[in-house]
Amino acid sequence: MEYMKKIWLAILALTISTGLLSAQVTATVTGVEGNGFAGVYDVNGTNYWWMCIEPNGTPNATLGESYTANWFWFEDGWDQQNNERFDFFNVQNPAYQTTVIPKQVTVMTYVLDTYLPWDTLAGASGRFIEQDSDPLNYENNTDFYNSLFVVQNFLSEMYGKPHQNDFTDLSNFVNNWDGDVTATGIARQALFQSILDDVEGKDGVNHFDTYTAIHGYSTLSVRLDEADPDNWQDVLVITSFAPVPEPSGALLIACCGVAVMLRRFRRLA
Repeated sequence: MEYMKKIWLAILALTISTGLLSAQVTATVTGVEGNGFAGVYDVNGTNYWWMCIEPNGTPNATLGESYTANWFWFEDGWDQQNNERFDFFNVQNPAYQTTVIPKQVTVMTYVLDTYLPWDTLAGASGRFIEQDSDPLNYENNTDFYNSLFVVQNFLSEMYGKPHQNDFTDLSNFVNNWDGDVTATGIARQALFQSILDDVEGKDGVNHFDTYTAIHGYSTLSVRLDEADPDNWQDVLVITSFAPVPEPSGALLIACCGVAVMLRRFRRLA
């Protein structure tokens, strides 16, 4: 069985090498709802929940604002948020492409898979799109909003750790709700700390060396200088099970699973 699995994954790798993934995928992104940390974007005509992964003051698209972004798999987009970050990972520290970036993305994917309420609130679409996206409700003490914004807090903290690939001690991750004594703040503090404790424990037993994503995530990236006014905030979108009407987008989502299997094949080979 393992031998046949390797053969099948080799076939997938050959398919990719023939140029299946060579074309750059772009998307038209239009603001629907949000508060700068998370919300809903219309991407090529389909709504997706998004989370900020470039927490440096770059603007997000407000209602009706549109821009063109590059659409990447999560791992491929994690060094694309701006030119300075791209230079750091690709020119100054190219070895991080095979160490820091894969580890960070694996950890974040685990947190997304585990702490977003897939089983209770995602519904058949897997995109949570049936959940209320009105920003007036974002501070409500509910499982959905608490999970969404606490996970986004974790992703934004990871952005600020460009060297880190040891997660057995996450005392350098800042909890956005420290000192917030409202019911929402207390609930989100507790959830964030639970995530930190879980990740520290999992990394202590090398859990992330073999972790494979359950759901699909991608990034919408505009790579310009960090201070460029046209450098729109990069975001992660939850794309698992989502219909994407544009052929290029459909190809990207279909290939997300292929890419995951290819990475597994490289480890097995």
